Amino acid sequence: MDAPLENLRHLRDELVQCGWVITCFRFQYKMQAYIVLVERYVPPRVAPQYQIVQLTFIDVEDARRSLVVSANTRGVSASVKTVREFFGIEWTQNTGDLMTQFYSRLGTWIPASLPEALSPDEHAAVLRQLDDGSSEDPNRLYCMGVRRNGNRADGEPGRRSDFNSQKTEMLRPALIEKLGDDFSISFRYSGNEEDERTDMQIFCQFSEQQRL
Repeated sequence: MDAPLENLRHLRDELVQCGWVITCFRFQYKMQAYIVLVERYVPPRVAPQYQIVQLTFIDVEDARRSLVVSANTRGVSASVKTVREFFGIEWTQNTGDLMTQFYSRLGTWIPASLPEALSPDEHAAVLRQLDDGSSEDPNRLYCMGVRRNGNRADGEPGRRSDFNSQKTEMLRPALIEKLGDDFSISFRYSGNEEDERTDMQIFCQFSEQQRL
C-alpha cells in the first residue's frame, strides 16, 4: 500500500518515546515556504479514525494563514478543494493525480527523525502550539518556579502534562535535567519577564518546599 507520508509515523513514535507532543519541519511548495507542525494526539484528545497526527501548515510570510488537518501515512483529511485553495494549486480534472503529486512532494520534506535543532521561527511556532494545546497564555515564557500537583480523584498525585514538560525542556533544559524525573511537579510560567527566576533560585525554592 502506497504510503508517501510514512515518516509521519516515525516522528509520532519518536515524540511518544521522548515524551514530547510537537515537532516541525519546513515545506517548500510552489515557491512558498511553510512551517509544518506535527502534533501527536494526547489524552483527552483522541485521534480521528485512521489518523495518526495533526498537521498545521503555517505560511512563513503570513503566520495568520494556516491549515490544520489530521493525517496518516497516505494523506491528509482535507478535501481536494481545501488543499488546492490553500496551496494555490491550479485546477485539473484528474484530482487523483493532483493529490498524488502533492503527497509525493510533501513526503520528500518530512524528516525520518526529530530534528536536532530548530530555527528561531520554528522554535517560536512550536512553543505557541504547545501553549494552545495546554490552554496556556503563549506569552508565558518566563519560568518562575515549580508547584506540586494536587491529587487526582483516585487519590494518585496529579501528573505533569507532556506540554509542560516539552515547554520546559525547550526553554529551561537544566530544570528538566534536575527536576524532570518527578512527574508530580509542574513548572510555572509568567508573561512578565520580571517574574523569571534563575535555575539556582528555583532549585533553592523547591528544596525549601520539600522541607516544609
